[in-house]
Amino acid sequence: MRAVASDAGAFLASHRGRLRSPVPNTPIGFDQFLRDGVPASVASEVIRTLDLTQEQMARLLHISSSTLSRRLNRQQRFGGAEADAMYRVLGALGVATRVLKNDGNVRSWLKRGQPGLDGKKPVELLQTDAGADAVILLLEQIHLGVVP
Repeated sequence: MRAVASDAGAFLASHRGRLRSPVPNTPIGFDQFLRDGVPASVASEVIRTLDLTQEQMARLLHISSSTLSRRLNRQQRFGGAEADAMYRVLGALGVATRVLKNDGNVRSWLKRGQPGLDGKKPVELLQTDAGADAVILLLEQIHLGVVP
């Protein structure tokens, strides 16, 4: 199960005031967005929304904290595997926002161990595609009222 571009786009659109780039909302639009490199402002917004440390965000993107810090300070774009990792995170945040309704609920839910995820914290599972799929599946089950 993969998050769709509309979920990732919805998350970005809900934070449009803080972002410095157009918000794609189709798979082709996101493909180009990722190929062009994800702006540093998107990473900054994810950090702010989830109240993450730079170290936590760096783990989600599979880069070092110093690389993340340098990119944020210089407003550099994230490309390649980093952009794909950002899309994975944005998609999950989009689904979480759709289901849980606001940033506070999303932040709280993602940072607490969840019984439907064997007690793991969803934010930590976002480091891999399989983990993100598990988080999204659980969110969709919650949305449909089918809680494991």
